[in-house]
Amino acid sequence: MYLLRLRPAMRSPQLLKDKQRLAPWKGHLALLGQTAIICGGYVFGRKAAQHFDPFFLTGLRAVLSGLIYLTLLPFLRRWGAFTTSWTALEPIWRQKLWRLALLGIFFNQFLFNTGLRYTTAATTALIYALTPSVVFGLGVWVFRRERFHWRKVAGLIAAYAGVVLALWHNLLHAAHGWGWLAILAAVGFWAWYLQVSPPVVQTIGPLGTTALVMILGAFLHLPTLLLGLWRQEWEALSVAAWTSLAYLVVGMSVVAYLLLSLGLRYLTPTRTALYINLQPIGTLILAAALGQEPLSWQLASATLLTTVGLFLFTDEGR
Repeated sequence: MYLLRLRPAMRSPQLLKDKQRLAPWKGHLALLGQTAIICGGYVFGRKAAQHFDPFFLTGLRAVLSGLIYLTLLPFLRRWGAFTTSWTALEPIWRQKLWRLALLGIFFNQFLFNTGLRYTTAATTALIYALTPSVVFGLGVWVFRRERFHWRKVAGLIAAYAGVVLALWHNLLHAAHGWGWLAILAAVGFWAWYLQVSPPVVQTIGPLGTTALVMILGAFLHLPTLLLGLWRQEWEALSVAAWTSLAYLVVGMSVVAYLLLSLGLRYLTPTRTALYINLQPIGTLILAAALGQEPLSWQLASATLLTTVGLFLFTDEGR
């Protein structure tokens, strides 16, 4: 049993910024991997959203993800990657972990699964591209972690222009339904999750934070799972739907959240969120490779614009 204590290095915001400058490539590499997994989630995970009841899908995804991390805890401690326990944590960090579980697992996942069921994957990806601006606004006016600078605004505009250019056809011709409202709400909760996460990740570590948040999220979604069991139409399920659920659990809930925590350890929340602008484009590329979406000059131009946006969006206010 280990007692978690805050190290002096973790108390200084300036030292945290210095650490982010020393190895930003680690954060970018983790987020590129996370982006690739999420892109696959839009393509492969949609079948689960269409055939599973939203309550059952969200509850089952959360509980299975939590069980996976609960099983991994002994190995994480043995490898030295996670050296504390829930009972050893100070109350303030327990409260922060519960808050992360509410924001990122309970509300965000339920709203995401519901919205994806009633709208298109392209529309979902485009709405999620609003995340960087929401995170940036929270960082400037609420959390006071960001500085308003023209380079950051220009980067956001360029990235948004790339996303809109890539998805203009889908926006003009897709029947969105009311699911976009659920996705929009999910973006709000996800933006708060990204802003609240960094101090917890820096203190407990990415593996410990992800594991505990997933386990707490599983507890929160037990009632959701029970309600979903009663609502689910079992004849609608197929092997493809169960395979899609497996991708959501292992890929998006376990691996993608872990890579996100690694990214937040080395990059600011807004720079982390900006990678969401690559997800719609990556989704279209993957769909094109599978024959679901034709490649076009719009997609090539969109990729260039989004890349320029990522380059412009720097932490330095020069």
